[in-house]
Amino acid sequence: MQIAAQLSRPTRRTILGMLGVLGVAGVAACSAPGPSASGGAAANSTPTSVSTSLGTAPVTLKLYDGQGLKAVDDALIAAFTKKHPTVTITPTYDPDNVTTQNQPRQLASATPPDLVRIISVTAGTKNGLLTNLDAYATAYGWDELPPSQLAQFRAKDGVAGSGSLYAKASGFTMTGLYYNKKLAEQVGMSAPPKTVDELVGYMDKAKAAGLTGMVVHNKEGGGVFPIQLLLNSAMGPEKVSQWVFNAPGATINTPEAVAAAKTVQGWNSAGLFPASVNALDATAADALFASGKGLFFPWGNWDAANLDKTMPGQVGFFPMPPATAGGQVAAMSDAATAFGIPSKSANKDAAAAFLDFLSSDEARQIAVDNGFMPSGLSSQAAPTIPSGSVLGDVTKAFGEVSAAGGQVPFVQNATAGISNRAWTPESQLLLGGSSTPEQFLTNVQAKYEDELKR
Repeated sequence: MQIAAQLSRPTRRTILGMLGVLGVAGVAACSAPGPSASGGAAANSTPTSVSTSLGTAPVTLKLYDGQGLKAVDDALIAAFTKKHPTVTITPTYDPDNVTTQNQPRQLASATPPDLVRIISVTAGTKNGLLTNLDAYATAYGWDELPPSQLAQFRAKDGVAGSGSLYAKASGFTMTGLYYNKKLAEQVGMSAPPKTVDELVGYMDKAKAAGLTGMVVHNKEGGGVFPIQLLLNSAMGPEKVSQWVFNAPGATINTPEAVAAAKTVQGWNSAGLFPASVNALDATAADALFASGKGLFFPWGNWDAANLDKTMPGQVGFFPMPPATAGGQVAAMSDAATAFGIPSKSANKDAAAAFLDFLSSDEARQIAVDNGFMPSGLSSQAAPTIPSGSVLGDVTKAFGEVSAAGGQVPFVQNATAGISNRAWTPESQLLLGGSSTPEQFLTNVQAKYEDELKR
């Protein structure tokens, strides 16, 4: 899932971005004469003539995203349209667990939204449904962003990770373990654990004290989190990423993955998870953790703002420790939302201006205010983080993982349907005791290959 801590120098991207976003001047990147990217290019998947000027005519953009991103999207829309009063953005939000199913329908619509949440770039590039953003990247200078911010949104020959650009992020996520500071002190944890064994030791002490060692919720597939947090280090960021990027021959059915699944199944069998793990959703998990009865909570930075409100000053955060001290530190670090422009959009220039705005100082602050890691350049003003906020710990962890080269995309995003078709139901069978770790990974890999038609 993918960064803001490792960024490059302020060069023409900063200048062009200001010109394009503010609409002060128009900058064109023309490799060949072509139709206007607004209006006449409604079915043009690879525009060669683009403009960073919005002009003066009113424009209405439609935006599609998941309900969980409504707060940050609404703030970004308000800030962008305030700068550009001629632009109106009308958002539509679906439940997060159906956006993967609805992405193909949105892109294939005869009248698609102008900005669509992209779960799988490779799925979106089939049949030319997504706009190739290379011309806009040149015009705005997006190629000067760190490669890690763009790699997962590139695709070539059905494989993500390289090639042309098809989406741009509103910010980035960071996953790891939240912990209750008071309970941590109670079990003797004075600093984040350095190894998985040390982590398990604290969970065992929590269970002995009548507490929940790890608040895992799997009604919607959250049980995959601890599995991948283990897998990232054991299998390695590159191999996991290649599987998500659909690289030829990539497989998730490895000895390391089986071991990770076996470990998590064992934690559940030992009573370290809530008894109702498969019936627990994210909201209920939040409530359980906030009740002061759970030590660890494997989740992401999108919950930081909420936890700062419900448990001010009581929560810390650290990246998942490796199996051995000094081993690979890695975590799922994906885009908050990656927006792409459907090739049938009639308002490509205005949509691209919104994409460029996502790296502005104002948008970076909005991302952080909503608990995400910001897109953009390190030379830009650093977003303000409230003193004592758990987001400070999240940002620190993000820096550690970034420095270690440990950013890994979410395995649930490998294909458009893999989350609902495989990871969620198969992990429920695993934690429910109806499947073995070997069956679990075999079935996930089979559905992955079926979706990719391999």
